[in-house]
Amino acid sequence: MEEERSRVDQTVTTPLGNTERRTHETIIVQRGSIGAWWAVGGLAVLALLGILWFATRPVDTTEADLRVAQAEAAAEAARQNADTAIMQNQLSATRDSVAIANAETATARADALRADAEFSTEFLNAARKVFQMIDDDGSGTLE
Repeated sequence: MEEERSRVDQTVTTPLGNTERRTHETIIVQRGSIGAWWAVGGLAVLALLGILWFATRPVDTTEADLRVAQAEAAAEAARQNADTAIMQNQLSATRDSVAIANAETATARADALRADAEFSTEFLNAARKVFQMIDDDGSGTLE
């Protein structure tokens, strides 16, 4: 049931310069409902019962649920195998890249040594020609 309560607040004011007193009345109406609180309490109890039912109900696993779980496990295993294969492939590719880089380095060193040997041979040949041009008496010395 709804209860209705009201009260009257009186405020008396005396304006300045005026000798008449004025009275203002303010009416405040408050409504209270006990039925609404009963409804809220009932909903709370129903919510708690629903939570308890979901938390304590037995788990019914069917053959379809088991098949789905097995399929999900197989899919997860396949994903892990694929991840492992990708990692091994990346490692293999990295090893191949290192081997190629080592081969290129060895080739570059060999080319540098060959170029150094060719330069040394050409330089010695040019030095012999210059020496022969300088050696006037053919003694093999510069004196």
